[in-house]
Amino acid sequence: MAAGEWGVDPQILIRLILSIILGGVIGLEREIHGRPAGFRTHVMVCLGSATLILASEFSVKYMGSSQVMFNPDRLAAGIITGIGFLGAGAIMREQNIVRGLTTAGCIWFVAGLGIVVGKGFYSLAILATLGALAVLTWFRYMEFRLPVTYYQDLSIHFVSHGYEEVQKQCEEIFRARGIRVDSKNLLIDNLENEIRVRYRVIFKKTLERETPVLEISKLPGVRKVIL
Repeated sequence: MAAGEWGVDPQILIRLILSIILGGVIGLEREIHGRPAGFRTHVMVCLGSATLILASEFSVKYMGSSQVMFNPDRLAAGIITGIGFLGAGAIMREQNIVRGLTTAGCIWFVAGLGIVVGKGFYSLAILATLGALAVLTWFRYMEFRLPVTYYQDLSIHFVSHGYEEVQKQCEEIFRARGIRVDSKNLLIDNLENEIRVRYRVIFKKTLERETPVLEISKLPGVRKVIL
């Protein structure tokens, strides 16, 4: 490979530019959907991975010694391992709901994408990017149509007097709304004249959760509902 006018191999420029473009495509999709790791993060991860692989593969040529060389495969393994820390930062837990797993997967993917581009597998990199976009866009609609179930904690504070009758009404609302009770725990507070029941409920992903919570909160004898 002949070096360009600036002493930079044209293949290096092509791979760096392609890593920016492909990493940016994935990052743009995340940015549009308001995810914590967006456009610039994905570009930098992809570009950084490609840069390290390029430095490894072209070290012999530019450093002038066959003894000064990094192993690209070992370096690639280190990149994939190290990027896990950045991906973990994109994962957030809100009570029983974990968010950011897809974004963390995208960060891991663009790190691998940068490795592929850095090695010069252009067709593989482009096809993988198209596949990732298909997963992030089309599969989103498929996911909402799947019979997926979720587990959720629901705490209800009852007045002690007439608790049994009000509890039956709550569970009737669960059945009417297609919510199943997996387990429940009771806490009796005699000082507050209150019984707190913590339900572990199972519901479908497409089910609206606010409506049954509002119905339960309006029942006589219910002081508080925490979802």
